[in-house]
Amino acid sequence: MIEGKCRRAARLGLAAAAAAIASLSLAGAALAAPPGSSSDQGQFVIGDLSAQLGAHVTFWGAQWWKDNALSGGEAPASFKGYADVVDPACVAPWTTRPGNSSFPPATLDDDVIPVLVASHVEKSGPVISGDATELAMVAVDPGYGPSPGHPGSGTVVGFFDCEGGGSIS
Repeated sequence: MIEGKCRRAARLGLAAAAAAIASLSLAGAALAAPPGSSSDQGQFVIGDLSAQLGAHVTFWGAQWWKDNALSGGEAPASFKGYADVVDPACVAPWTTRPGNSSFPPATLDDDVIPVLVASHVEKSGPVISGDATELAMVAVDPGYGPSPGHPGSGTVVGFFDCEGGGSIS
């Protein structure tokens, strides 16, 4: 279950809004872990300046760093959009490995998925890390594949707070 306030209303038509609402229980399942611990499931990420209601976004791909704008500056080119280790409470930074070294899912089973919204992404040695300012719900386009050459993209249909007590559990 996602706790926190719905930050913005989805205004993309009944079908997209219904899909986003129906997927809320899936969002909790995707990040299910006790508060304060790390999830053994990762999460896709989009940039905070790219995350606008109705915007078409890239959450996975070789050009993630070019396709996502972040208020904290440009992401490293080696980040492809998938965070391997995620704090379910969105308090601690998420981490991942560069390039093809992260482990995104082989397929996406849901039409609408939760993605982390990051304001900054940085690389220190072999570790990439970033923050999570909120959680966006993205209606997924066809064509995703776990190789960065098969980008994952979709349309933002809603948001949930991820800071100051809004938790994902």
